[in-house]
Amino acid sequence: MRTAKWIAAIASAAFAIYQVILPVYAFMPDIKERAIHLSLAFVLIFLGGSGRSRKRWVLDSSLTVLGITLCLYAFFNYSDIMEQYGIPKGHVQVLMGFLLVALILEAARRAVRPALPLIALATLLYALFGHLIPGYFGHPPYSLSTLGGMFYLTTGGIWGQLLGVSANTIAIFVFLGSFIVYSGGGAGFMKISLRLAGRYVGGPAKVAVVSSALFGSVSGSASANVASTGVFTIPMMKRLGYKPEFAAAVEAVASTGGQIMPPIMGAGAFVMAELIETPYIKIVASAALPAILYFFAAWMGVHFYSLREGFRGLPEEELPSWKDTLKASGFFFAPFCVLLYFLLEGRTPQYAAFGALLSTLPLMAFDEGWRLDLPHALNKLKQAVLNGARQAAFIASICACAQIIIATIAFTGLGVKASSGLLSLSENSLFLALLLAAITSTILGMEVPTTAAYTVAVVVAGPVLVEMGLYPLVAHMFVFYLAILSAVTPPVCGAVFIASGMADADWIKTAKMALKLSFAIFILPFYFAYAPSLLLLGSPLEAIVHFAKLALALTALSAGFMGYLRSELGLARRAVLVAAGIMIFSPTIWIWPVGVVAGSLAYFKGGKELEKSV
Repeated sequence: MRTAKWIAAIASAAFAIYQVILPVYAFMPDIKERAIHLSLAFVLIFLGGSGRSRKRWVLDSSLTVLGITLCLYAFFNYSDIMEQYGIPKGHVQVLMGFLLVALILEAARRAVRPALPLIALATLLYALFGHLIPGYFGHPPYSLSTLGGMFYLTTGGIWGQLLGVSANTIAIFVFLGSFIVYSGGGAGFMKISLRLAGRYVGGPAKVAVVSSALFGSVSGSASANVASTGVFTIPMMKRLGYKPEFAAAVEAVASTGGQIMPPIMGAGAFVMAELIETPYIKIVASAALPAILYFFAAWMGVHFYSLREGFRGLPEEELPSWKDTLKASGFFFAPFCVLLYFLLEGRTPQYAAFGALLSTLPLMAFDEGWRLDLPHALNKLKQAVLNGARQAAFIASICACAQIIIATIAFTGLGVKASSGLLSLSENSLFLALLLAAITSTILGMEVPTTAAYTVAVVVAGPVLVEMGLYPLVAHMFVFYLAILSAVTPPVCGAVFIASGMADADWIKTAKMALKLSFAIFILPFYFAYAPSLLLLGSPLEAIVHFAKLALALTALSAGFMGYLRSELGLARRAVLVAAGIMIFSPTIWIWPVGVVAGSLAYFKGGKELEKSV
């Protein structure tokens, strides 16, 4: 309905103003700032997608009013709530607590797939009926009053740390990404990607890798990345003869990597910085080398596949000129430079994002050629606000839902019990602990957004890995990497489904190819768990050595998986290359040199000269 659209538009503008100003100038008590954040998210989720039928409008508007009322009650009664220490004053507050929980579950269901609210519902049932479970995983009985008060009247419940990260940090960066894209940065991503990668072997596919890395560093969402850059790269690859399955796989793999690509890395980096109390700039710096290696492996996979199939780069006439490229790239380099300047100067990430966002406003008044284009400026601003508000609202619902899970796990002691169980199963073996943590993170990542999957998984697996001797940053980064696997790993593989739909491709074949291109993400977390210098937790020389080893190993594995090195490879030589790549990963001093020798033999026995086109 038109009324719902108008309300959503006004709420989007209010949301943008609130979230941009809040972290920098409008400091408020935790519950107050989070209550406003959640209430605006409710408006956008329930009314933003409201249908045309009157029944749907009545339902959505009722849910919106209820959500706003519950949030405003907490806002205006903040002082009284703080003095209650989680103890409700009567049944009304208990009911309000459970109503807010129900609204958050419904909002999360609408924003993302049902898996996350179902997990939250399962933890709630555990809190209510876990006392009936005999043995180790049972807990004392908790009354509805106790649980309702915990959820609604404390900062350990719904108003907890994760919703605070969403309100204070994530939202302003989401708006920054949206403003960069709509001010002209989106076109800039594509032009500089074409200019840098388009002329090489497999140029169109390499453009997808580069553009998705650039765009993903801003969006931090595999699905949003596929939907944005895939519209351009997938048809371009298909037009030049690439199979639909390969085109879709390349876009899905590159888009998934955007979640680990600095400087923004989506919401996960901000949550990680908060949980381990580490400066955001250190998280970003530590993530740089593994992210580069991930995209390097994807690039080499594209390269070897294109050589095998005989694909070449784009003709020069289809590439943008350097002049046009430099002009267009200014639309995202300018805010990026402002962002990095403030971060390196020691300002808070919120302040840096605020400054970078302000720098995009003048850019809205220009077209791609830097000609004044005032008639379209207002529409660009409108689209940036609407898109940013929608994404920020979705993330708010995800964080609030994940906060319910975390609060319940902490309150019932389930997290400690699960961690102790994992520690017991691992029998003091770091590799076994890593493997169990990886399985936990991957399973939780299925059908659940990365940020929520990482947050829930790290509550269980993080303490175990730290207990086994890992740095907290390494443990959290390990879980974070494994939590994004579901985007390209069957049976869920959300990014693969979206990309294969856009390419009109068989999703099973697409998933198989995606695994060949994204294999690095299965290996990198285990490697930096044993070699933390890759995350810059050691000497620079160690970091360089490990980076070089990994680059060599990933090249050998990629060639083996794609069946091409200097010429098309037979099964035996492919097996030798895969074995060589695995051996190079080994930290044992005599094993990895053997892998280097085996890989060298495969290279020099490979037939005709390798084309110098990387």
